[in-house]
Amino acid sequence: WYQRRVRGVMSAASETPVHPDPARKRRKLLLGAGFVGCIAGSIALAGPFVAPALRKHCLPYLPATDNTIRLLFNDLKGARGPLIDLGSGDGRVVIEAAKQGFTAHGIELNIWLVLYSRLRSLLAGTSSKTKFFKADLWKTDLSPYNTIIVFGADSMMSDLSVKLKQETRPQTDIVSCRFPLDSEVWQSTSVIEDGHNPLWRYKQDETHCPDS
Repeated sequence: WYQRRVRGVMSAASETPVHPDPARKRRKLLLGAGFVGCIAGSIALAGPFVAPALRKHCLPYLPATDNTIRLLFNDLKGARGPLIDLGSGDGRVVIEAAKQGFTAHGIELNIWLVLYSRLRSLLAGTSSKTKFFKADLWKTDLSPYNTIIVFGADSMMSDLSVKLKQETRPQTDIVSCRFPLDSEVWQSTSVIEDGHNPLWRYKQDETHCPDS
């Protein structure tokens, strides 16, 4: 009788449904939602930094050194605005250009860097002479500018050389930092050595005008 009684109790226990702890279930749901939120937030924040790298030509974000900026504007004495920085990053070149008397614009694919540049220019007191745009340099008309600065990548310089030759006006000053323009398209007027950041100066032919 005792053994039958024990077997009956064990059988009943095995048939009794086990209900999960509601509080524990909520914790799991919250943890799962938090994890998904973190992943989504990371993608949203990283997107503007990663997306430019997926393009055919990528301008890496490598801020110009203080010494490079000093040499750049020493070389540009006598140049005139408006000035544009192609791939303006955190805005430091454009802001310094404004301090030097230029009306200066910067174009940049990364919207966070564009917003940061605008804030930085406001704090520097140069916002009335600067503008920053989220824009693709390949779709930007360069003909309005008398001075053009580019911190480019080696892979893009050949295509950029052609674009500059087609769009710039006579006497346009161009400074290419880190990598030179294509020597078959442009002849530099001067070169300034700055360690790993040399500067090449170019000037558009007087006889050339961009296509209308």
